[in-house]
Amino acid sequence: MLQDPVRERPTTRPPEPADPPATRAPGWETAALVLAVVITVLAWVPFLEHPLGSDESGFLLLAQHWSHGTSLYGDYWVDRPPLLLWLFDLADHAGPTSTATVGVVAPAVKILGALASGLAVLLTGLLARRVAPTTRWARVGAIVVATALLCSPLLGMPETDGEVLAVPLVLLGLLLLIGSALRPWGSRALLLTVGAGAAATSAALVKQNVVDVFVFALVALLVAHRQVERPAARAAAFTSGAVGTLAVAMVAAAAQGTSPAGVWNAIVVFRFHATAVIGSSASSATPERMHSLIEAFLASGAAAVLVMTAVLALREAVRRTQPLAVPALVLVAWELVGVACGGSYWLHYLTGLVPGLVLLVAIARASRRWVTLLFTGVVSYVVLAAAVVWIDVANTPVGETSDAQVESYLRAHAEPSDGVVVGFGHPGIVAGSGLSSPYEHLWSLPVRVNDPRLTELQRVLSGPDAPDWVVTAGSALDTWGLDAESADHYLAEHYVREAIFGDWYVWHRFDEGPR
Repeated sequence: MLQDPVRERPTTRPPEPADPPATRAPGWETAALVLAVVITVLAWVPFLEHPLGSDESGFLLLAQHWSHGTSLYGDYWVDRPPLLLWLFDLADHAGPTSTATVGVVAPAVKILGALASGLAVLLTGLLARRVAPTTRWARVGAIVVATALLCSPLLGMPETDGEVLAVPLVLLGLLLLIGSALRPWGSRALLLTVGAGAAATSAALVKQNVVDVFVFALVALLVAHRQVERPAARAAAFTSGAVGTLAVAMVAAAAQGTSPAGVWNAIVVFRFHATAVIGSSASSATPERMHSLIEAFLASGAAAVLVMTAVLALREAVRRTQPLAVPALVLVAWELVGVACGGSYWLHYLTGLVPGLVLLVAIARASRRWVTLLFTGVVSYVVLAAAVVWIDVANTPVGETSDAQVESYLRAHAEPSDGVVVGFGHPGIVAGSGLSSPYEHLWSLPVRVNDPRLTELQRVLSGPDAPDWVVTAGSALDTWGLDAESADHYLAEHYVREAIFGDWYVWHRFDEGPR
């Protein structure tokens, strides 16, 4: 909500102007933006027939079974907001899902990620034109950085997860918010501001920590409220768009059996408990993934882009020559906090840095030629790193994993009416087996937070809907953060081990009762 510093506030309201000519890029630049969008989308094509990742399979399974049930989303529970599942439901209706020897294959899910990435690049180009109408190298640099990072497997591509689906909504919110601030207050500015609030909430409804647009809007208002025309009206319009979108989403979710209180508990309350559990009892795999995440951040070139553009933005902030510098710096700082506090340190966390990075690139100013040359070198490295890693991943044959072996075994030996519980995590095994799970937790972290003594699991195992099959990571249910003694005893008494695939043990229930 920043006003252009070179535009004086009119004493009377003139007719609302069209976009200034400076924001209209030359034809070659428009063609370059279109080419970047096409490249970003096509980068996903070699992976359309690849098996879905564990999260992708799990979200798709929940979207397929979301209706009134016994848990948050039907009969299953996950710490994610509802818009994410609606997007996966859209992908489910857009294309077929099959189960191959290598896992669940759903090209429409990958296409969803491809379209979100392409849209993010397009919005990056439009945003760069808005904030850097006279700095060609900054506009082009923002587009190139967005394309390279969104095509880089170092940032989790080609996994369609919450971050990649939320990024275009963040960029849309920033574009609408800044576009509104550059206009006199009127009907167009009102609509743009309401739309920015709607986009802000929509991003958080895909991934709950992606409140980037809210952070940017708050800082922008605090920093430049005296230069903003009708700040109270703009804040009210933004809030109405945000709250209205939230209300619509909660009503729609309630119609499918998901209460607002349940969503709040899953996306807010749960995260505090999860942070405490991870901090107190996480296994060695967690710091290992953290080191891998840091290595990917450095190797992708994202760290170099961040350092260089942050220095340039700090200079602009000190000189007060760029009103977007402080909000952009706070925005990327928030995104870094989101990556660091995610807890599990998966590579796709880094995708959440894209909006802040491209905004910093777009507002960067280089007063000396050597700065421009250095920036060009950094961007060139980002492109090279993404290309090298993409080629390596795209040409790596897809082999049959132990997860896929378990899925194949269950499809061959289980009856359609059988149930299965996977202890713990890897919801893709449930999805790939074609069976359902009577246990609401398909991911491991919710088990450690919501059922640490496995009392709910043991109630399921001993109840009327007890699963015929149990899959454990190792020879027992015991793992970090859990007290599994009683559940393991029950498993040993009522189930027999049938097969082993890698670390997975497959157990089958006795028909005649306990041994």
